[in-house]
Amino acid sequence: MSRSTIAITIGLSLATGSFAGCTTSARKWSPSALYGRYFKNKSRDSLVDFKADDGNYFPTFIKRFFPGSGYFEKHFPDLVKARQGVQMVEVRKLTSSDDAMNEANLSWSADGVYLGFEIIGSESRRILLKDLMGDFARELMVLPGSGSGNFLEGLSGGGSSMMSYNAGLRWSRDSNRFAFVSNGGVGEFNIYVGSVAGGEQTVASSRAKNGYASWNPVGNEIAFVSSRKGAAKIYVVEVDDQNVLQVSNSHETDLFPEWYPDGKRIVFSSGDAQNHDVVMTRRNLSGQGWAPPFNLTKSDADELRPTVSPDGRFVAFYSAVRDQGGDSMVETLHWNIHVIPTDLRNFPLSDEALANHLVARDVVVDLNTGPAWTPDARKVIYVKRDPALFNPIHAYDLFEGQTFYFKTNTKMNRDIMMSKLGVLSFRAQVGAWDKVFVALTNQGIQLQGRPNGQTRPVFLQN
Repeated sequence: MSRSTIAITIGLSLATGSFAGCTTSARKWSPSALYGRYFKNKSRDSLVDFKADDGNYFPTFIKRFFPGSGYFEKHFPDLVKARQGVQMVEVRKLTSSDDAMNEANLSWSADGVYLGFEIIGSESRRILLKDLMGDFARELMVLPGSGSGNFLEGLSGGGSSMMSYNAGLRWSRDSNRFAFVSNGGVGEFNIYVGSVAGGEQTVASSRAKNGYASWNPVGNEIAFVSSRKGAAKIYVVEVDDQNVLQVSNSHETDLFPEWYPDGKRIVFSSGDAQNHDVVMTRRNLSGQGWAPPFNLTKSDADELRPTVSPDGRFVAFYSAVRDQGGDSMVETLHWNIHVIPTDLRNFPLSDEALANHLVARDVVVDLNTGPAWTPDARKVIYVKRDPALFNPIHAYDLFEGQTFYFKTNTKMNRDIMMSKLGVLSFRAQVGAWDKVFVALTNQGIQLQGRPNGQTRPVFLQN
């Protein structure tokens, strides 16, 4: 992999109290020391891989960040009762910042230790990485460097007035590396790969726009969208050898690639400005190359932002419903969430068939994250479009056919994600700005257990 010559600005916030609710260290930050702390003798695994038992449901670093966890453990001393229903343990704002900037587009590492999100200002969109242990924070913002030979840098200079755009961070399976998109402060949108220990590099770079990076959960590959051959298509790049393969080839625009947990399949949205379908492609049985994509849906509705359940059994996505009520000439657009099992034999599903796979009506569309899943693949989490209640967070239990309400006491929620350990993250309105919140729940894998592949789903009735 060739190292990029751009400059990376890194901001480290390690002063005591800079991370909301945590006692942080003022010592000098050392990437090598951090790496050694987390990975030597697998010590980092012990932070998150533990077995919950009666009265002990969360790792120590989670308990430190959420003091309310102690009350929950005392109030529910029995493991069976602690895992029942949907319990909200504690809600808090992630940082103490009250800056006049929006925070958005959240992304958890696979182990639930790190959370990445974006800070949107008037002159830049940058990424901030934090951990819930309270002694690590890092800012990612690519700026033009000297001597790269990029003619655009000569136009913008070192103090570029062009907005530095950095977004869409996604984590690798080892929770140490990540990928994101940046325009480098000069206008070329490329995929960058970095690590917690530092050092960002471009992969599969081109003069065309590249984005929507998604890391293979079992391999060293990244699926992404690129317009390098005209229309936006799905590509896969092998991070080490930089080998790039095109995996979609229709005349449509292809967006939002998401891997299945087995690393052998990718699902995405494909269509034009008015209508998209959900499409899948599979790796060839030989392991080399990709089979032609095929439609999971083929309907008149606009279907966007598919997400795959943690066990790979289901795909959730948004579907548009256009209403024209009464004598009104004004068409209104509402969005629902549908979930389809991936073991069906009657693909593609039509409008009529999709009506039997409904799990939520009239939701807020989050193209940053898509419909979220609990770690046990049992519930789909979403924001209900209900301005009177400030757009509350709900979850639908696929196997009970029951809808739950997350009482967060926040307003205008968006960008829902849940970590392996059951920490719900989202952005909510605080005054005029959106800020990141985190909420500890009883939905972590350590409490709920692994997905049960035998249970069949229950959908809403039309």
